[in-house]
Amino acid sequence: MVQILRPSLPQLLKVARDTAVSAGQLAREKWHTPRDVQSKGFRDLVTDVDVAAQKVIVAEILQAFPDHGFLPEEEDDSLPQAGPIIWIIDPIDGTTNYSRQQPNFAISVAATRPIFDTQQNITAYEPLVGAVYDPMRHELYSAIKGEGARLEDGSGHRHTLQVSNVDNLQDAVLCLSLGSSEKRRQQAHKWLYAFNQDVFTVRSIGSATLSLVWVAAGRFDIYFNQNIKAWDMAAGALILQEAGGAFSNLDGGEFDWFAPHAECVATNGRIHNTTLQILNDNKI
Repeated sequence: MVQILRPSLPQLLKVARDTAVSAGQLAREKWHTPRDVQSKGFRDLVTDVDVAAQKVIVAEILQAFPDHGFLPEEEDDSLPQAGPIIWIIDPIDGTTNYSRQQPNFAISVAATRPIFDTQQNITAYEPLVGAVYDPMRHELYSAIKGEGARLEDGSGHRHTLQVSNVDNLQDAVLCLSLGSSEKRRQQAHKWLYAFNQDVFTVRSIGSATLSLVWVAAGRFDIYFNQNIKAWDMAAGALILQEAGGAFSNLDGGEFDWFAPHAECVATNGRIHNTTLQILNDNKI
């Protein structure tokens, strides 16, 4: 008989951290090998390593928690979708970067509690723990809800994560995602123009997950994305919020877990309202 475990949050975090590192090690091992790259949609790629890394994560989680469910980026009809805990997984966020041997990508693993309505339909997920691993820099970001966030570097040193103290746009480092469709790129360009004269500098690194944890680490101060998915942000948003940052939709409200093209705004919190105002004043 399979023993069903009711894990504590530290137990969930350990599995999230361990599986993110395992997948990251695989991605790093395959870094210089030829890879199979396929299109799964408009300007949306998947590699054989994405699929293999997800299998590594899922196998380790199921071994520890056989009654848990999954919401992964890469479709897999064999995986259970229901359970007391739903694991939201992005085996490689920044696949285009990875496929071109650009080192800005990360593995994201979050354990969440499903939220139900009166008809027992899932309406949202509550991230309980999250881990994001940057295998090329050997940096492991993690958080437990209500207990803060931390970064473990390649030397094994642990650092408490804290967003920046920047409280004005003139000193802010802005990061954005341009999006894939023509309409979203037009909107991103209008927003970029609106911010361009005020912020200190601008970046676009091609990984939503990495962008979120870099806001948490104080490397960026603002990040926005018009087409973010649950697996892109489940771990990163928790880590950001536990580091003192703010994460919302364009209206300043809760993230829509089921929107086909969800918007998000992430900041250090100090300039969140200013950022929202500029974004909304410059909508197409």
